[in-house]
Amino acid sequence: MTLKRILTPDWDLPSGVSAAVTTRAMGNLAAHVGDDPAAVMRRREQLRRQLNLPYYVRWLQQQHTTNVSQLNELMQPCDAVWSAEASVCAVLTADCLPLLMCTSDGKKIAAVHAGWRGLAQGVVENTLSAMAVNPASVSVWVGPAISQSAFQVGNEVRTALLNGESSLAEYFVDDGQGKWLADLPGIAKQRLHKVGVQDVTLSGWCSFNDAATWYSWRRAQEPARMASLIWRT
Repeated sequence: MTLKRILTPDWDLPSGVSAAVTTRAMGNLAAHVGDDPAAVMRRREQLRRQLNLPYYVRWLQQQHTTNVSQLNELMQPCDAVWSAEASVCAVLTADCLPLLMCTSDGKKIAAVHAGWRGLAQGVVENTLSAMAVNPASVSVWVGPAISQSAFQVGNEVRTALLNGESSLAEYFVDDGQGKWLADLPGIAKQRLHKVGVQDVTLSGWCSFNDAATWYSWRRAQEPARMASLIWRT
C-alpha cells in the first residue's frame, strides 16, 4: 500500500474552508533543518499544486515562542498565525502539537505550533485572544503529535504544564522510573475547554509510534517536518 503524501483531517469545516496535513511521503517541508533548500522549495511547490492552494504559504520562523501574528502583518519569529481573509495558515511539526482553528462562520482561521513550552506558556490562549473571537464559536483540530505512551518528561516539565492546575494531573502517568508520561493532546484539549472552546477534535495520530507515516524528532532525531495547513478561499 502506497502512503499518501497528504491526508485530510476528519473534521467538520464550514463551506469555503479546507485543511490538510502532510506525511513523510511528501518529504521534509522545513527550510531550517539542514536539508537542501532547493529540494525544500520544490516540495513546497508540489504541495501547493497538489492541494490546489489559491495562495502561497507564508511559512513561519518557529522557535517555541508564544508569539502570534496576523498573516497580513506577519512578524517573525512566531509560532501561531491567524487570518480573517482568504489565505493559508500553516505550521511545521515533528512531535509537537499542530492545532488548526476555525470559527463556525469560516471567517477566521489559525494554525498553531505548540510544544510543551508553548503549551505551558499560553500560545493556544494567546492565539484565541489575538483572533478576538468568542471561544464558543471556534472549532479546533489537533493533528499528529507525540502520544502519552512515548512522551516521557521530568518533574520540571510536569510542573510547567500543570501551572498550578491540579485538574491537569490526570494527564500524567508515573512511569515507575522517576519520570512521567505526559498527554500533550489531552492537556491542550482541557486548556481549550477551560477558555470556552468546546469543539475540539483529536486526530489520535502519534508521530512517535507510527514511523511509517510521520516524522518524529524524539524517536530518531529526524531533520524533517510535516505541515498542517488550513485555508480559506
